[in-house]
Amino acid sequence: MSRRHRSPFTPLNALYSRTGRMEAKGCAKPAVWKEARRYFYWATRARVARSNALGLLAAASPSQSREYLKQLLNDVSGVDEKSDHRAAVEALENLDLSSTVAQLKGEHIVQQLLGDRKSLIDGFVRLADCLSEDEKATVLAALKNSNTNTSPGPSHSRTFFYFFADNCVVL
Repeated sequence: MSRRHRSPFTPLNALYSRTGRMEAKGCAKPAVWKEARRYFYWATRARVARSNALGLLAAASPSQSREYLKQLLNDVSGVDEKSDHRAAVEALENLDLSSTVAQLKGEHIVQQLLGDRKSLIDGFVRLADCLSEDEKATVLAALKNSNTNTSPGPSHSRTFFYFFADNCVVL
């Protein structure tokens, strides 16, 4: 645009770009500018803490959806995305996710193992070779007890897997 056409629009643009006008139209929230830096500091820190926690959970169980992991983090931490940023930072930075990460890793491994039954059985045979006679008897008793239960759920396979994971190392 030439200078002749641009000049009438400059005051008009300045009029519509004011914060008061944007607040009146609902495009912007009224803000106390003295607190703006503090607000953005805590908002950024909360976002980084949430992102770090979600990264840990996603690394433990890559097959889970992001929405599931967000809901799990909200349940474990007791804060959600609408919580006060400062409270969220304190809760997320002091949160111990080690048990949740271990549980997610175990569930992910069980899902992978249950996907291919032949590999699962071959792996159990290899694992059984490194157990002592007492440990084999304990595993056999656990298998017999799980067969008498009429509703074999994932908790039995998890218990069985955790027993093997605690007692044997597979190379």
